Amino acid sequence: MNLFEETLDDIISEDNYVRFIDAYVNKLDLKKLGFRNSVLYEGKGRPAYKPSSLLKIYIYGYLNRIRSSRKLEAECGRNVELMWLTGRLSPDFKTIADFRKDNRDGIKKIFKEFLKLCHKLELLSLRCVAIDGTKERAQNSLDNIYKREEIEKIEKRVQEKIEKYLEELESNDKTEEADYEFLSKDLPAKLAQLKKSQDKITLIKHIFEGNPELEIYFANDTDSRYQKDNNRINAGYNCQSAVDEKNKLIIANDVTNESNDLHQLNNMVNTIAELKVDLGIEEKTIAMADAGYFDEKEIVEADKKDNFEVYVFHPRDSKNQKTKLTEKENKIPSKGYEKDDFKYDKENDTFECPEGRILKRDGKGYREKGNGVRKYRYICRSCDGCPKRKLCTHNKKGRVVKTTEFLKEIDEFREKCNSDLGKRILAKRKEIIEHPFGTIKRNWGYRYFMQIGKEKVSAEFSFITFIYNLRRVFTLVDFDTLMASIEAV
Repeated sequence: MNLFEETLDDIISEDNYVRFIDAYVNKLDLKKLGFRNSVLYEGKGRPAYKPSSLLKIYIYGYLNRIRSSRKLEAECGRNVELMWLTGRLSPDFKTIADFRKDNRDGIKKIFKEFLKLCHKLELLSLRCVAIDGTKERAQNSLDNIYKREEIEKIEKRVQEKIEKYLEELESNDKTEEADYEFLSKDLPAKLAQLKKSQDKITLIKHIFEGNPELEIYFANDTDSRYQKDNNRINAGYNCQSAVDEKNKLIIANDVTNESNDLHQLNNMVNTIAELKVDLGIEEKTIAMADAGYFDEKEIVEADKKDNFEVYVFHPRDSKNQKTKLTEKENKIPSKGYEKDDFKYDKENDTFECPEGRILKRDGKGYREKGNGVRKYRYICRSCDGCPKRKLCTHNKKGRVVKTTEFLKEIDEFREKCNSDLGKRILAKRKEIIEHPFGTIKRNWGYRYFMQIGKEKVSAEFSFITFIYNLRRVFTLVDFDTLMASIEAV
């Protein structure tokens, strides 16, 4: 027999990171951050768990790749580190799950609160920041997505199965059923399941009827949308983040259900600007992004921001895009006669083609639907007789080049990005931004969300980025320095 005489505190080493989690959470003003105590049902039962205890459970769980509330409940009863961290409290899975659901605002604020400590430890510079997005799956399988044009077919298919099972139940011979009971005993259960599906389809039909503009309905997570990631399409979200160059810490995050990054640049730059104000940083920040963020209106607006120098790959300058273009065969216009090969004359407001012919502006332009950007068309009226016409255009009226009202600003911006300095800056983008995504998705396996709904998903992603920063800080700063920084607060 072995008799344990050690106390729980003796089992946890002095430099165990759970001691930092405990001290850090105890120092936070959780009420100010928006956390609230669990509400007792009609005043009955034992006292509610403190938000600090439940927050410690989640921080420990996410650090150790445990996100399920049921698994966290089990760990509270058998994990020595969690026992020490919570004072041997064992909340049930529903209490743990409700805490995450009911405190999403406070959970989101934890991310920014921890950045203040990172700044105090001189881990942030905000001199150079990379912005990018990644796709994460939602709690909505492809089988649980319904299209307007297919809902009638699905309803018909379910009805046909119900009728088939009803016929089978009626036609089963009692004698045969006694001999071959295993063949038909599941029919009532299957029939009940199909009737549930029928009720669900009927409900979704009413939703389509009440929303004429709705074409696709995501039944489980209605805020999710189709997202393409690594040539796979899933229901999910587009997760944005901005990473500081100095120590690869995430300084801004957001979640959108838009399938691309075209309208996210200013959103991220504005979030970084707010952080700079909070931290008292006045130095200029270089913000860089890939070609997926190249929207002319977004770039012109972002380039005017104070204390920011923005660099974004132009799609035609991006290596990935160049590779895609070379894969297309027999494309018109062919190489040497693409839009970039036409020289713009600012004085005369005309374009000159590679063969020396002039393209003049056609009319006053038109407003593009959606973003309201004015576009212009420049047409070559002298394409007839050109020996290279078949390489340039199939348009009977002549070659057309389309531009926006931001032609001058975008040309200057592109020249800046293609300068020697611009190329060196953009070359650093991948090595900055890919580190967090690789850690979160590949190493930790956080490729999907546990929560449902954009607001809850946004809070969960914010918490994941906080956990990434926390783990990164554990690597960068020794334990004694970390503990001293908390005590000085």
